[in-house]
Formats: sequence, C-alpha cells, structure tokens
Amino acid sequence: MLVPARFILTALVVSTAAESFDPLQHLGGNSPWFSGPNVNNISPEAPQGCRIDQAALTSRHGSRYPDPGAYNGWVTLAAKIQNATFTVKDRDLDFLKTWQPVLTNPAAQLSQVSLGGYKELYDMGVEYRWNYPSFYKENTPYVLWANRYQETGYRVVDSARLFARGYLGPNATDLGRVYVLNNTDPRSIANSLAPSDLCPLYNDTSGGINATTWANIYLPPIVTRINGLFSGLNFTASDITTFATLCGFETQITGRTSPWCNVLKKHEIEQYEYAQDIRYYYGTGPGTDIEQQLMLPFLVALVQRFVDGPNATYTNANGTSPFTPNPLIATFTNDGQISQLAAALGIYDDQKPLPATRIDKNRIYKSSTFVTMRGTIGFERLNCGSQGLYMRIKLNDQVYPVAGCQGGPGKSCALSKYQALVAKKNAAFGGFVKACGIANSSLVPAGQDKTMFLTNLGLPFEYVVRP
Repeated sequence: MLVPARFILTALVVSTAAESFDPLQHLGGNSPWFSGPNVNNISPEAPQGCRIDQAALTSRHGSRYPDPGAYNGWVTLAAKIQNATFTVKDRDLDFLKTWQPVLTNPAAQLSQVSLGGYKELYDMGVEYRWNYPSFYKENTPYVLWANRYQETGYRVVDSARLFARGYLGPNATDLGRVYVLNNTDPRSIANSLAPSDLCPLYNDTSGGINATTWANIYLPPIVTRINGLFSGLNFTASDITTFATLCGFETQITGRTSPWCNVLKKHEIEQYEYAQDIRYYYGTGPGTDIEQQLMLPFLVALVQRFVDGPNATYTNANGTSPFTPNPLIATFTNDGQISQLAAALGIYDDQKPLPATRIDKNRIYKSSTFVTMRGTIGFERLNCGSQGLYMRIKLNDQVYPVAGCQGGPGKSCALSKYQALVAKKNAAFGGFVKACGIANSSLVPAGQDKTMFLTNLGLPFEYVVRP
C-alpha cells in the first residue's frame, strides 16, 4: 500500500527503507514541494573550515490550482465517471463513485497559488532566515525579483510576495520590494527571468518523439490493468496521466493525501516520473539545442554577483540612489525556466541522453528533484579563508557537484573556475540576439543582450509591488 492519508506541507520527509513509497515525491513537475533526496551523499551544511557568506535562490512558483485546460480535463473525467453505471473490484477505487474536482471557486482559483502554495512559500521565507541567520538585519529593506507571467495569473509574483512575508516578518509590506520583470517587453531581451519568451527560435516540444515513444510503452499496460478493475467504465491513456496529476494537485490543494495517490502502483508512478523526466529533458533541458542555453545570460550575471561579493554596491542607470543588495539573492520564475537554468549549470554535463524505451535507473537527472512546485535551484558562495572562494549548487536543498569541477571542499567548484566555465558556455551560445534569430533588436544595442537587472533597479521594463 501507499502512504496513509496524511500530508505535511512544510517538509515532506524523504522515505526510508522502512517507510512506504511516497508517490508525492515522484510526480516531476506535479509534485508538491519536498526537500530532495541526498543522492550525492554530500552534507548540505557548510564544509569544515568554510562559511557561506552569500547565497542565491531561483525558485519556481509555489503549489497552485490547475490551469483552465487541465481543470477542464478534470471536469470531463468527473462527468465520464459520474455518467457511467459501473462496479469496481478494488476498494481503493470506491471513492470514484462520489468523486468531483476539489476546487470550490474555479473562477477565482484557476492558475493561482493554492493554500498549499501559500504555506510552502511563507515557510520557505522563514527557512531561509534560519539557514542564513547573519544575512538579514531586522527592519532593513529587502529586494527580490519575479517574472511577470500574465498569461495565467500572477502566481510567480505572488510567490515572491509570500516568500518575502516569511523572510521579513510582520513589516514585510513596508520593507520588501518585489521587482517585477516584463519578459515580453522588447527592451528586456536576455534581461528577464523568462528570456525564452523573446526568443523566436524557442520551441518547447514537451519531449517530442521521445515522450511519445515512452508513453506508447508504459501507458497501455496500465490502461489494461486499471480497466480490468471495473465493469462498465473504461479509461484512456490520457486519463491515466491525469490520475497521477490529481494525486499531486488534490493533495496540496486540500492538505490531505488524495485518494488518487493509491490508484497507481509503485512501478507505474516511477514510469510516470520518467515520462516527466523525458518531458523536461527533451523539452527545455539538456536534451535540447537552444532551449538549454537561454538562461545563460542570467547565470553569467548571477555568478558575477558572487564574484563581486556580498558587500558590493551598484549604481542604478536612472540616477536613483546606489543599490547595496542583501547577501541573499532571491528570484522567482516558472518551471520552464527552472529546467533551462538547471541544464546550464554544468551539473548534468556528464548525464547520458535519456533513453526513450526504458528507464535509466542510474540517471542523475530527475525532474522530481528540482522542478517540483516551489522547486528551487540554490547557489552558495563558500568562503574558506586561505583556501579561497568556492561555488556550490543545490537542488531542493541538496548539493549537486558540477561535472569536471569538484576539487573544492564538499566537492564544490572554485568560484573563479566556475565563472570561467559559465563564460565558456555563454561564448559558445554566441549571444542571445544572434542565437535566437531576432531580426530587429534596435531597442537592445549590440553587446547589451545580457542580464543587468540584478545590479540595476532602474530598468524601464520593471515595476515594483509590495509583499
């Protein structure tokens, strides 16, 4: 049997051998937040002789309600079930007789951050205060950034606001400033948290032929097994993938483990997880061409902030007062950009292409470890005194070493070497305007197709909201 009907949103504990398999930690982009498994056996604490004097996070928005298309699929599935006269052979499926989608006010809820997301993000802010207690001084201003994702609501901006409330406390509205980046303004080419939206050659295929190949292998046996449990009701392959999605969404929306989490068996959930891996790997990740490089301008700028150090001061282009940022750099965006950034980091450079006909059980690339709801890529500057400065990367709290650069404490990468590695990747990319085939970039002069928002609060395509 799967996990009992219990769910703690603050931090799902990774299953041990003695515990039951937890499907909520194997749903890829549809998993609620959980602190990832320590697959590399590297302590997340600072190595001996080192201290963390600067950090950054780039996070996906928190758990949310479904988008309209997905919700329409839920409604269609409910109608299919409720309009059928059926009997069921498995008590775990008795709930279908009365099941309806759990949204209480779809018009107001669709696409927005859910209650589960509220808690994830507020708790996240508190946890970052605990993790880096010396970074923030009480009652001082704090700046963070968010992508303006207008198509489906302001869930990314709201996620940044909720994080700020947890991080800053009761005075967050007075002290916090969320700089919202308009990723569709032509002046923001390569200078936002979703630069792919201004790249004409960007094409997220959701895994393309590899996703289709794997779906045609793993889904038919599940359809056969599930339909064998019913008389008078038949499900399709598309329905089966919805079952897994409902497991994650219903749980984080209601705060109780969804009954859908008991429908698929352990190996079937793992097959679904691999479908999610293929979706991201070949859609926006290491298995793509241009897509995996589109967050490089951001990564170059972020690494420069670490080279500048935690006490650097910057001058805003619009003549406003100098900007002295907090040692914690917080940015919020969407799953596609989290996937693109993860691909650019160097941690997957030794990952062999994922096969589409079988599960690669030795893969380091697992979407459930970084592109979950509130999935977070973390960066830490390790100041190791006479040993030097080092960069360390975390996915959902756990350390992932950079391929070919693991000679520092705790398999970290020397900061200067990491900067060179990222610069080399960016040089091979060839510049955002050219690589993306942008015909008219008159608003962005040659050489200015780069990320500057992390050091300039006076850009014309951003605006400020309060937590």
